[in-house]
Amino acid sequence: MEKFNTIYIEKSKIVDCLDKKSTALKEYVLKNGCEIDQFKQAQSSKKHIVVIGGGMSAEREVSFMSSNGVVDSLLELGYYVSFVDMGVDIADVLTKLRPHAVFNALHGTYGEDGCLPGMLNIMQIPYTGCGVMASSIAFNKKKSQEIFKANGLKVAEYITVHRSDNLKSDPIPRPYVIKPLTQGSSVGIEVVFVDDDFSFANYDFAYGDEIMVEQYVKGRELQVAVLNGKAIGVLEIKLLKGKRFYDYETKYTEGFAEHLLPAPIPEDAYSAALKISEHACRIFECDTGMIRVEFIYNEAENQCYMLEVNTHPGMTPLSICPEIATLQNLTYTDLVDQIIKNAKFE
Repeated sequence: MEKFNTIYIEKSKIVDCLDKKSTALKEYVLKNGCEIDQFKQAQSSKKHIVVIGGGMSAEREVSFMSSNGVVDSLLELGYYVSFVDMGVDIADVLTKLRPHAVFNALHGTYGEDGCLPGMLNIMQIPYTGCGVMASSIAFNKKKSQEIFKANGLKVAEYITVHRSDNLKSDPIPRPYVIKPLTQGSSVGIEVVFVDDDFSFANYDFAYGDEIMVEQYVKGRELQVAVLNGKAIGVLEIKLLKGKRFYDYETKYTEGFAEHLLPAPIPEDAYSAALKISEHACRIFECDTGMIRVEFIYNEAENQCYMLEVNTHPGMTPLSICPEIATLQNLTYTDLVDQIIKNAKFE
């Protein structure tokens, strides 16, 4: 299993994006980024949007890919845009930049888990996406499953295992899925089938001392996009090249999955996926921005099993929500426009 590491960034790097043009954002930051004390902010009558990305999580690279498209679209929409590769001095950076709003393009810890929204609430800076409670609960797979189950939504059976349990054998009968409690982009997920050469005694708990071990549900992978509380379409992911699940490589590398849009499933199942997604978002109070709800559709049971509510879905060239938005005749830039116009603080 590929390992992804968090990093510590003491000082944020900031760039003015007026001259970015077609340069890849990560390259642009490497060439032009500077710390806040050296940053010279341009004088502009335009609304100033700060895109926060990169950051310190295991999903840093994905965040750069999402941020690149977001920055380009905000420039196209006529905003003055700065990008911040976030470090621990982010509050000081935002105090000096004084943006009209923040586009939260972070993935993983600090962005998706409610940390950044909490700080922005205190600073009273409008931001995109969900607030503290929705972000933090949705980011924790154990808490999410407990809430799904309590509200009558279908979930796979699961248990939690702690490192200190020192289990030497399978915690539940195979096949099963191992999930870190708080990672996104399928980081740390392993699927264990009956004949796999896998020993639970050797599992290294690389992403925390507690994990979920979930019963494997055979079925089709469905993704629903919910924009400002309204479900706008269902996409099915068809895995290619022997892929066993929608892992990190499949999500961010061309050729490992085919996207079927709209999902070719029975009409009643399609409608149910839309309805359940909106219900899940209401439960978590995810009423703002772009949300992705993930299911496994079991054809034999004609049931949708909840996987997760993703409060900060990817905006990369291969990301699902911008693709689903085309069902509503929304371009990527249209989507960014709707997201930034709904920025708010709690």
